[in-house]
Amino acid sequence: MPMSISTRMVAIGCWLAATAATADPPSFKMHRVGTYRSEACGVGDFNNDSKLDIVAGPYIYLAPDWKAWKIRELRGKVDEEGKGYHHDFANLPLDVDGDGKLDVVSCDWFEKCIDWYRNVGPEGGPWPRTISDVSVNYETADLIDLAGDGKARAILADIQPTVWFEPVTRSDGKGELAKHVVSMKPMAFGGGAGDVNGDGRPDILRPNAWFEAPVDIRAGEWIEHPLALGDLKEDKPAHTAQILVYDVNADGVNDLVTSSAHAYGIFWYEQGRSGSETTWKQHVIDESWSQAHSLALADIDNDGTLDLVAGKRFMAHNGGDPGAFEPLCVYWYQLQRGKTPTWTRHAISHDEGIGSGLNVPVVDLDGDGDLDVVVTGKWGGPVWFENLLR
Repeated sequence: MPMSISTRMVAIGCWLAATAATADPPSFKMHRVGTYRSEACGVGDFNNDSKLDIVAGPYIYLAPDWKAWKIRELRGKVDEEGKGYHHDFANLPLDVDGDGKLDVVSCDWFEKCIDWYRNVGPEGGPWPRTISDVSVNYETADLIDLAGDGKARAILADIQPTVWFEPVTRSDGKGELAKHVVSMKPMAFGGGAGDVNGDGRPDILRPNAWFEAPVDIRAGEWIEHPLALGDLKEDKPAHTAQILVYDVNADGVNDLVTSSAHAYGIFWYEQGRSGSETTWKQHVIDESWSQAHSLALADIDNDGTLDLVAGKRFMAHNGGDPGAFEPLCVYWYQLQRGKTPTWTRHAISHDEGIGSGLNVPVVDLDGDGDLDVVVTGKWGGPVWFENLLR
């Protein structure tokens, strides 16, 4: 008896999933975009030509030929060995002033500030800088979705207190970044956002705690719950890279993925329940290399499951970290979900003098239907790795 259309579609879907799971993993082609020794980058359409550009340090590199467009001067210095720092620890593409053009949000450890640069176009000269907050050491910052609408328009600052920012329009019509305090308790550096407890609202995560989101994220109280992430000792919180939220073992409850930012260890933490309490069991993904200071979850092989992309930071503390002089690398870990998940490591780059700095954008940079990887660091970048899956 012939199969119905719906039965046939299910069969085809199963075949495609099986094929994707057993096919050779995608390979990557390296493209050198720049040689500037900075540690943050971002991707967005900065000139509104419907092509994705790269921002890294003082430059925007315009697609498709990656011509460098200088938008600002940076303080600080990095020498040929990668020692030193430029005062630029985030490059977040965000339309702060609501004029339809992407601006760049940055932050600075040394000046203890978060600031943004207004996009005035290619003929407008240097982009005007606005300092939004001066308070504590800002290690970096990430765009997160706190509204739960799938749009990452909130900024989670990587500082000791837990605060977030959002673009707002003032009474005079000008844009600014509004600051929201979740907790002033000092915590280890690192953070992320995602729905931990399954109530449909993204929560905020730190290495020491996760904060349960209120109904009103601007005026409500964030409830603190204990956590200990980022160290090979399971009960010890430590400095992490991004903290990512995903149901790794497909049991219907979200888990956590993160790493030790300045030592060895990439981990996933299995969420469980003990009565009314949430429990976390650490699983080590990889402890063979150090300073995985930038992480991203993305479907690299187009099989419907999110994989992990991670890269080694270069000279994070000018060579003072464990494994600092071991080979630079960028890897992706192919995830097979299930009761006992497996992570299979694949090299995007190994021992070629290329790692990643404070973040790793994973986007379809060339518009061909698969996800590419963009990195930069004090080794001199940016570089983009073209996914050759399609």
